[in-house]
Amino acid sequence: MENVESSAGPLTVLTPTGEAVRLGDVWRDRPVVLALIRHFGCQFCKDHVSRLVPAVPAIHEAGAELVIVGSGNPSMAGFFAEDYHVTTPLFTDPGREVYRALGAKRPTWTALLNPRLYWNALQVHRRGHRLSRVQGDLAQLGGVFIILPGGDVPFAYRSEVAGDVPGMARVLDELKRAARR
Repeated sequence: MENVESSAGPLTVLTPTGEAVRLGDVWRDRPVVLALIRHFGCQFCKDHVSRLVPAVPAIHEAGAELVIVGSGNPSMAGFFAEDYHVTTPLFTDPGREVYRALGAKRPTWTALLNPRLYWNALQVHRRGHRLSRVQGDLAQLGGVFIILPGGDVPFAYRSEVAGDVPGMARVLDELKRAARR
């Protein structure tokens, strides 16, 4: 099992008000479901967060917290949190250090040839999410990680193309499995 305490734990993220927070502090006392989103104008990220937010009660019931990290400036993180009714911790990592520490991918140009990208875009568009002003790194991909106190990662999903995220049922199953350990 990978451990991210020494690689990601000491990194600093920013709240929507610009306050610096040590990332490892968010998983110090309880498990977290950490969702890395690409940027705050991303239609795929809007869709992902609109599916994460309704799962917050189930995440809390499992004894964990949902933590969302995007790239971009703090004020855009604030607007994003407000627009998508995010009441759990939401941070920004303008330098994308957390993305690198967690092994989030950056696609090559060949990703544009992947049919999954266009299928994902069609599905997100059908659900009403549109690209808005880019506030972060357009090419950065995200992922979903379950991180336990101490930094152990029993579940890591690194996106291969934009819009590639695990279903919430899978994340909740993995969270319940991790809680039983």
